[in-house]
Amino acid sequence: MAGERIGFIGLGNMGNPMAINLVSAGYPVICYDIAGTKERAPAGAEIADSVTQIAGSCEFAIISVATRQAVEEITEELAAANHRTVSIVVDTSTIGSKTARAAEARLGAVDVTYIDSAVAGASGGTGIGPAAAQAATLTFIVAGKTDAVETVRPVLEKMGRKLFHVGEEPGQAQAIKLINNFLIGAAMTATSEAMNYGLSQNLDMKSILEVINVSSGANIATSYVFPTCIEPETYDVGAAVEILVKDVGVYVEEVENGNFPNAVGSVVNKIWSEMGKKMPGADFTRVFPFIRDGGEG
Repeated sequence: MAGERIGFIGLGNMGNPMAINLVSAGYPVICYDIAGTKERAPAGAEIADSVTQIAGSCEFAIISVATRQAVEEITEELAAANHRTVSIVVDTSTIGSKTARAAEARLGAVDVTYIDSAVAGASGGTGIGPAAAQAATLTFIVAGKTDAVETVRPVLEKMGRKLFHVGEEPGQAQAIKLINNFLIGAAMTATSEAMNYGLSQNLDMKSILEVINVSSGANIATSYVFPTCIEPETYDVGAAVEILVKDVGVYVEEVENGNFPNAVGSVVNKIWSEMGKKMPGADFTRVFPFIRDGGEG
């Protein structure tokens, strides 16, 4: 796909750095964001005034938005476009399996291939969420037809460090992404509780983390989030609480719909939901003081 124009829909905290990396790699990119394309588009990218224009301006489009409703609206507009050149749509949003399958059916009805391509931050200290997008170290979790995945692989590899083709059914990548983000949410809440106990024993956070991170209790919260954003009290991982409210909520919804065990999930979901109500817009790392202060933020 070298040299072919790429459509990019959604230029938020994740989409903007991903689009920047494509432009930096030499790809012609045409962008659209409902919140304001000119203000968010990377330098060197073309500006589109609608999703419909994207549909008729490229063969390959990427979606990066925050909600299920946004994906539904975007895929409806792509499918309804009278002049449509786009033939493959890669959706990097976290929307759950049901919404991904519906998007595939909607686009498939007009002969557009939909690839479920959830993204996650890489382990190993390169950051989660926006930091990984900026560093082009994202993990792409991809579900879709093999030939289509191989067609877009070179493009995705310019935005990430690893790509896993986990299956041919859209929704499968979403399942892994929901598991990943639920585990982040669980790790953050459990580590926050444990750390408050440790601090009550006249231990300092740095010492606790040094021990845990070379022991069997290490996790993404202890190895990256706490030493980077919480111990120095910067609380700046770059992802709002609403992200985990949504993702943990969708995970719990799908688990409950499948009648799977959910004892831990329900508790973790409750904590994030309460934080979202009491601390809207807060960086999700502030779950530590939220739990420390008895759920008052």
